[in-house]
Amino acid sequence: MPTGWKRIGIVGGLGPLACAHFYARLVELTRADSDSAHPEVMLLSSPDVPSRLAHLLEGGPSPVPALQRVARRLEQAGAEVIAVPSLTTQAFLDETAAAVAVPVIDMLTAVVGQLRTAGVRRPALAVTDGTRRAGRLHQALTAAGLDPVYPDEQGQARIQECVRLVKAGQSGTARARFRSLVSASWTASGDAFVIGCTDLSPLLSDLPPGGHDVGDLYARTVLAEAATP
Repeated sequence: MPTGWKRIGIVGGLGPLACAHFYARLVELTRADSDSAHPEVMLLSSPDVPSRLAHLLEGGPSPVPALQRVARRLEQAGAEVIAVPSLTTQAFLDETAAAVAVPVIDMLTAVVGQLRTAGVRRPALAVTDGTRRAGRLHQALTAAGLDPVYPDEQGQARIQECVRLVKAGQSGTARARFRSLVSASWTASGDAFVIGCTDLSPLLSDLPPGGHDVGDLYARTVLAEAATP
């Protein structure tokens, strides 16, 4: 158990439910025997961050200036490490990190490293259209020797619809639809089902056997980075 913690800042609102769920998992995954043994955490959920998906897919406004503002506000509030719990937003991580002097923890490195450690070689990925379009996760996985598996066009559309429903406040409907995706035929081509979008993380209370959630993988890395021996 760590004897101390660096202060953690979370760039929230990516979307709001995803980041709230990430904070809850951060608490649940912390090795602590009392309230005072947990790290100090600042979550700034800013509604003015433009849609990352709209920018990547449709050429909408860049989210970079808003992401940089949020990161700077967290740094000014005392954050010593910053988490960005959104795989789609990793496309803008370098620009966000350039705005602050404290470390911004790379989610891609965290996810790929932990999947490899778990022995996953063919992850069946439920990710957003933006993550697939940006290609950074795919490149990181293949560079590490992993062979990612994706759904067909219809399956991808169903995943994206679940993300849209969550962002529209219709998590109940999204939850029912997402459950059916876990056992879809395309997932059998992989050796592990991976929830690759933190908007989807709250939709499954239990992962399938051998499954992984990128939010949990990232939370463990953030805690490891924040722990002081």
